[in-house]
Amino acid sequence: MYSVLASDYQYKDPTRNVLFLDNHDISRFYSVVGEDFNKFKSGIILLLSLRGIPQMYYGTEILMKNFANPDGKVRDDFPGGWATDKVDKFVSSGRNEKENEAFNFVKKLATYRKNNSVLQTGKMMQFVPEKGIYVYFRYDAKKTVMVVMNTNDEAAELETQRFAERIGKHQTLLNIITDQKIVINKLTLPAKTTYIFELQ
Repeated sequence: MYSVLASDYQYKDPTRNVLFLDNHDISRFYSVVGEDFNKFKSGIILLLSLRGIPQMYYGTEILMKNFANPDGKVRDDFPGGWATDKVDKFVSSGRNEKENEAFNFVKKLATYRKNNSVLQTGKMMQFVPEKGIYVYFRYDAKKTVMVVMNTNDEAAELETQRFAERIGKHQTLLNIITDQKIVINKLTLPAKTTYIFELQ
């Protein structure tokens, strides 16, 4: 990811690039990551927080799955919407617990993006990954957002001093998904997790 974004100079305007995890011609993202929910959430955070224009394939928000072998397998109808459908995934009562968790996760982050220009048109700065931890920032005159990805199989701690250029005088981090606030200092990161914070 770092290497790809470091090559943005090759584009006239990389903010116009369309980003996607899957589409009607390739295997569904949830299947590609082995139905690993932490990897799914990491992908959604990347999709909705990186520079560019995000494109989400229908059903991703409820963990629709399958491999494109053939392509028709990833083009199933979205369950619900017709009187003859036995299941209706358009409503929370028709989704199981994991599907609702995924739906609410996508909704929370997509709504934040819609309401905050920082993830739409903000600038981007990434830092060289160290010890399996990748960090980047989106920022504008109004807000700064920090994304932290721990790709390790074990929990890790992250010292934040080297990000001082972007953190500046901010004192706390607001977890955009959980609404929890933590003091900017040393972050404890569970294995294979990604966080998205608003600096305050």
